[in-house]
Amino acid sequence: MMAGMYSVHATYRGTSLRRADYVRQVADALGNAHNVVEVRVHGPEEFTVLADDADSAAGVVMNLIQAGDFAIGIGAVLGDGGDSPDDAALRDHLVAAAARAVRGARRPGVIQARVEAPGPGGVQASGLGADIAGDIAAAFTLVSHVLSRRTSEGREATALVRQGHLQSEAAEMVGISKQAMSQRLAAAGWQAEQAGWLLAVHMLARTETLPPA
Repeated sequence: MMAGMYSVHATYRGTSLRRADYVRQVADALGNAHNVVEVRVHGPEEFTVLADDADSAAGVVMNLIQAGDFAIGIGAVLGDGGDSPDDAALRDHLVAAAARAVRGARRPGVIQARVEAPGPGGVQASGLGADIAGDIAAAFTLVSHVLSRRTSEGREATALVRQGHLQSEAAEMVGISKQAMSQRLAAAGWQAEQAGWLLAVHMLARTETLPPA
């Protein structure tokens, strides 16, 4: 796979009566994220985000996990040396791959990944490609579990350090001591989140090194 293109498909599985408006708002917000190159809204409950690097794709997934109302599919397509990230056919293939990854998921919080071989047919990559897809889904599922157990105070603390603030700065912003901030981060599983995040990004990036299936 060439560097720089992943797809994330989101299917709304919440209970909002205004789901179409909510889904559009989430899609529009993610469209403004760093290195997101395209967002396609497929209907009142579904959209796909195309991102041009592993970090950005992982960031999209993290935002959807935190939203809590989506089943999430992650797609990657192995390269044959002839495609570029601007290739319309490649983008279409990526969109379809992410949708296939999460097809049939009925519950919010489900996270699946699919790595496909180049060319028509939507053939799932075999061997290492399939293994990596499983590892990507597993890493994000573990992160999702950590986030689901987090209190509102923990979410506030981790959001601040995720934005780049030092612990001392974050503590001052919420009016607590640095030691108390450290304790909040520990209780919120911040280190576990970071470890899961790094693993997920690493596994996404590994798809770029795989030969065509």
